[in-house]
Amino acid sequence: MALPSSHHHHVALVSSPGMGHIIPILQLAKRLLTHQKINIRKATLFTVSFNSSSSSSKAEKDLLQSAIDDQSLSIDIIHLPPIHISNHNDVTIETKIAITMHEAPKLFATAISNMEFKPTMIITDYFLSQTLPLVKNMMKVPMYLFVPTNAWVVALGFHTPKLDKEVEGEYQSHGDSPILIPGCKAVHPSDLFQMMEDRTHRLYHEYLLMCEALPLADGIFVNTLEELEPKTFEALRSGKITKVPIFPIGPVIRETNNNNKQNNRINDVVNWLDKQEEESVIYVSLGSGYSMSYEQIKEMALGLEQSGKKFVWSLRPPSTKAGNNDHYLTAGEDAETNKKGHSSAQEETLTPESKNGETNSVTKSQESSDYFPEEFYRIQRNGIVLMDWAPQLEILSHPSIGGFVSHCGWNSIMESVSCGVPIICWPLFAEQMMNASMLEDEEEVGIAIRLNVSMSTKNVASEEIGKAMMKIMDKGDIEGCAIRKRVKKLKHIAEKAWSHDHGSSYFALSRIIDSNGAS
Repeated sequence: MALPSSHHHHVALVSSPGMGHIIPILQLAKRLLTHQKINIRKATLFTVSFNSSSSSSKAEKDLLQSAIDDQSLSIDIIHLPPIHISNHNDVTIETKIAITMHEAPKLFATAISNMEFKPTMIITDYFLSQTLPLVKNMMKVPMYLFVPTNAWVVALGFHTPKLDKEVEGEYQSHGDSPILIPGCKAVHPSDLFQMMEDRTHRLYHEYLLMCEALPLADGIFVNTLEELEPKTFEALRSGKITKVPIFPIGPVIRETNNNNKQNNRINDVVNWLDKQEEESVIYVSLGSGYSMSYEQIKEMALGLEQSGKKFVWSLRPPSTKAGNNDHYLTAGEDAETNKKGHSSAQEETLTPESKNGETNSVTKSQESSDYFPEEFYRIQRNGIVLMDWAPQLEILSHPSIGGFVSHCGWNSIMESVSCGVPIICWPLFAEQMMNASMLEDEEEVGIAIRLNVSMSTKNVASEEIGKAMMKIMDKGDIEGCAIRKRVKKLKHIAEKAWSHDHGSSYFALSRIIDSNGAS
């Protein structure tokens, strides 16, 4: 089913919680509204929240408000009724995601049925695909899925019901035997999508239901480039995996923030970066929803020190847990007051350049010494530390940035590719291990170096971090030069993807319109 070209259309979109989902689907709404070949005049974005008052971050609120305030676009934001989730400490992030996958589609379907002016097109977040059977029973409109990550995840999704029937026991119990996914490099069991980690968990059950609903979509938009995953797209279009049309429409990444407060922060960082040599600074961020442990920060600081590279480092105050992704659904919150009641490290953040001209960003105090290891303070003269939402796109696009230590969340990957910056992979959870496996392989993408992350502590030895930084940034390293060359080639491809003349992503999005009224 496709949209008739002669109508003025209203698209309704629904996003999973978390900035990693909200940013790209909001940008997709803007792309639809500004597309010259699609008569979409209005977009309504539905967002998901929880009963917890802290579930919606300031960064998220600012992002949504900026969309509402944009007079050139007609975007409404509707907050669905909060999903009730217990605030007990034993409720894991995996359980919260599972509950969201189950409850959000029902809330969205109810909201759609109550709309006075019904949408003529619906786009739902890939992970809320259980919306499809609910809405299809209520109305006959084109229904698309939007995948905020890559085609590998799509191929895995269509293949999972078959894996579920064929594989006995836990996937990771099969040792080093690779998991075969059509159109993808064979994946080590430990690199599989985290939703498949425990087949007895509710999250796996909800993920399986999600996968079984995928064939109901009229099409699937994927936030990636055809040239980034050609083998996977070829497999997906062969008709052997699915009959659903698949459209690469990436990179769908955020725009620069025009908020004055944000601009002050951007200006501070950019002014410091302007004084550095081209491709001499490394950007470090393991995601705005992740709190590094004390030991992780120590090893990262030592790695930076050993590399001798200048840096911009975005992080939260350290967690007492190893690998704490509790803030994944509330990414973008400002640094919080810790459990002991101490003031947050954000209050200790200084401007990137002190009055005496030396680089500095975090001062040491009795309270802050509880947060950070000595090694962290020792390297302050060589870079900047940002304790809250970092202007990542502005940082990555600066000429002085030569490398990116990343958790390999797909938004970050798309931004890095768009800026032509090579990646050092420190994957942590979700599909990040699969992403890292794809990025490091020369036969797949080959724009990254993957660190050896401990499965138990999520930590990496400082020596390995330092060596990876030098390899990816030193002009005399042959492997590093090859990686930089490949990522710069992808940057040029990404720049052309949304060209109105012959852009592959621009053209792919226009295919939702069928001038003949046929599907």
